[in-house]
Amino acid sequence: MEQTHGRDRPGAGEAWLADYRRRVEGIRARAERARSRLEGLTATASSPDGAVTATVGPGGTLTGLAFGPAAEGLSRARLAALVLAAAGEARAEVTAEVAAVTASLAAAAPAAPGARS
Repeated sequence: MEQTHGRDRPGAGEAWLADYRRRVEGIRARAERARSRLEGLTATASSPDGAVTATVGPGGTLTGLAFGPAAEGLSRARLAALVLAAAGEARAEVTAEVAAVTASLAAAAPAAPGARS
C-alpha cells in the first residue's frame, strides 16, 4: 500500500509546500553563509627559518609570497624548495578548511519532507 504521509488530508498539500519552502530557504541561507566563508578563506605557512612565507586562496592558488632575511644566503634551489614546501603546507590547510565548510553544509541539509530514511 502506498504511503501518502497525510497528503490526502484537506490543506495537507499547502502545509507540505510551506514546509518545503522553509527548508529550501534554510538551505539557501546556509549555502550563502558557506559561500561567504569560502570567499575570504586563505591560509599562510612559513618555512621553519622564516626565509619564505606563502599565502594561498580557497582554490589553493598562491596569492602571496614573502622572503625574510634568512632567504638572503640561500641557493636558488633551496629557496625554490622552501617556496614549494610553504605553498604546499598552506594549500593543505586551506583545502582542509574548505572541506570542513562544505561538510558542515552537507551535514546541515535536511531531508525532503516526506522522504523515507
